[in-house]
Amino acid sequence: MSASAVLLVLAASFGHALWNARTHSGADRLGTLVVSYYVGALWLTPWIVLDPPFEVWWLLLTSGLLHASYITALAAAYDRGALAVAYPVARGSAPLVVAALGIWLLDQVPTPFTVVGAVLVAIGLVMIGNVGWNTGQRQSLALALATGAVIGGYTLVDARAVEDVNGWAFFAMSSYLGATFAIIGNRLPIERLRASLRSGASVGLASSTSYALILLAYTRADAANVATLRSTSILFGLALVPRTLTRPLVVGAVVTVVGVALVTL
Repeated sequence: MSASAVLLVLAASFGHALWNARTHSGADRLGTLVVSYYVGALWLTPWIVLDPPFEVWWLLLTSGLLHASYITALAAAYDRGALAVAYPVARGSAPLVVAALGIWLLDQVPTPFTVVGAVLVAIGLVMIGNVGWNTGQRQSLALALATGAVIGGYTLVDARAVEDVNGWAFFAMSSYLGATFAIIGNRLPIERLRASLRSGASVGLASSTSYALILLAYTRADAANVATLRSTSILFGLALVPRTLTRPLVVGAVVTVVGVALVTL
């Protein structure tokens, strides 16, 4: 990878960890995430007008429902546990789910790197999960794993959709749908959205900027290398909460990152 691509991915990874930390520290995590989805989609709206993705409406609806589930599960995980536990588990389990679904649904043959990486991810997540389990964060762990599973689901759906339609338009539309479905499913009152405007705007700008940086990195480096380096967001996430760190958390996170790197090669 070129130096510029590395810097782009590291900046995006830090931005991803930063907006998750901002969400976790907020008073209303669910409201913040819903607003952030609208903010992130807003600047991509012209692509919906120029190249509407409605021909794959079934994928749009599926992606919207999965994104709504992601918003709900991540907010609930952060409500019930520490960032140092929930974030690495949610982030680290997602590539494992993608790999497993790819093998199951797409008949992909796992490489030796995938197998070794999956084992390392499992070991790392067990180490992190053990910390959460022993500190009473069991619900957060379950919700973080559910978040990782949902990420894996919408990753495959979105990847399939962009084979047929404009990726920017599809991402914007699925974000609008995801946020709207989350409001309906959680019966979120408008007052909570208004109260979350400031935090949601900052999270939305950070998350959409991180996404844009990753897309730019894809133009300068191989997608597998970009995906591998993106796993450093787990380490950035831990670095943002140094007071809550313990040796098992740090070791578990490092093992998870190495495993994710191997799975995504």
